Amino acid sequence: MNNSPLNLRTLFSFPDPAATTPPSNQWQEFQSRLGREIKTIKWPAAMPDLTSKVAELFNVELPDLLVSSWKKAGELREALEESRKSPEEVIVLDLAEHEITNEYHPNIEIRIAELPLPKKIEFKVQIVTALKGINLKIQAGTITEIQAGSCDFEGKIKYEDLTIAEKKVGPLKLLGVSTITKQKQESDPVK
Repeated sequence: MNNSPLNLRTLFSFPDPAATTPPSNQWQEFQSRLGREIKTIKWPAAMPDLTSKVAELFNVELPDLLVSSWKKAGELREALEESRKSPEEVIVLDLAEHEITNEYHPNIEIRIAELPLPKKIEFKVQIVTALKGINLKIQAGTITEIQAGSCDFEGKIKYEDLTIAEKKVGPLKLLGVSTITKQKQESDPVK
């Protein structure tokens, strides 16, 4: 792996619009189905390339998904609360080996003249991540760093009843230290 952030699009091997290699059979079936479904829409201008917009939905970085899951864990919640009481103190939380199971529903809502169409293009993303040797650095009630470890990843993306991507990889070496920016934390408060 290179040093660029790992995102769902890369992990699931979604096609790059600039690539010359043909997309997977599942992706071709999805494009065909989407094409049939949107043919009935009377577009006021040229029809947009929805498949490239779909691929953009999955440019979500894996660490961002994991941080939102970690914030729900009891031990982490306690460490965050403790760090709020002593904001100068840095707490390092060892996550040891554990598994995170998540489900996401990214979607595209098509609007014509500011009115939404009755049908959204919605996906179901199921992810299971087994984490090993990862430490979180916590200060002043926020996760400030994710220190390297590794993970095994298993996931599936569905559009209605069609599986458009499925992947099982690991162990993936998480490189270096990922620093979480203050701005990102403030827009994603701890629940």
